[in-house]
Amino acid sequence: MRRYALSLVPASLVFAIGIAIGSHASLAAERALKAPAPAAADNWSGFYVGGHLGYGWSAANWTNVENSQGVGGFGDSVPPDSFNHRLSGVIGGGQIGFNYQRGAWVFGLEALLAGSSIKGDHASTFGAADDQLTARIDTLVLGTGRLGYAWDRLLAYGKAGVAAARIRASVSDAVGPNTGSGSDAAWQYRPTFGLGLEYGITANVSVAVEYNYIRLGTRTYQLGDATGRYAWDIDIRNVNLLMAKLNYRFK
Repeated sequence: MRRYALSLVPASLVFAIGIAIGSHASLAAERALKAPAPAAADNWSGFYVGGHLGYGWSAANWTNVENSQGVGGFGDSVPPDSFNHRLSGVIGGGQIGFNYQRGAWVFGLEALLAGSSIKGDHASTFGAADDQLTARIDTLVLGTGRLGYAWDRLLAYGKAGVAAARIRASVSDAVGPNTGSGSDAAWQYRPTFGLGLEYGITANVSVAVEYNYIRLGTRTYQLGDATGRYAWDIDIRNVNLLMAKLNYRFK
């Protein structure tokens, strides 16, 4: 009788342990189903809007092509006088775009608008050497396509498209006997290319670091006043932009 009772104890114990393990596993599964999914930017598809802030730099090459000012004209330079100087400044603005993800590949379109303080000044060394000349990029618009590869929260991408840059040139001569000033502004439309890295902080919010290159060209600016023409060809060829971006994606 004792042997029979003892033989039942291990069987009962095993049965109890089995019930306990089963109950624990069932409770864990129930908790896992109820737990909220972690917020992750593991899918980049959707519309987004955002802002950016950065720094830009370039160089300007000036060549005088006309000085037809009459008596009392202030222009000191005559063709083919030329000079060059650097430009730099802060940029900032906003962007809007759309991404579509297929597998790890991300395809997108983006439009970016930036105000700019990229500029450079030069003090003339020609003639009376009192002309103060300035070139400035005051507005930038970029329309680009994007192609990227995603590793969950991290997206590396390249971009290419068209850039529009509004360039303003000006001259001022405040030293007598002949004084005057003039300015001219025009848009240029040229190709642009870029690279970037974007990281998803949450399912909706991401930050990015991006570099863009714009290949501008030469244009003639008429800086004379009522006394006549004072025209310069200004070549602002290589524009470099480095920016930080913050985006919100609608899901």
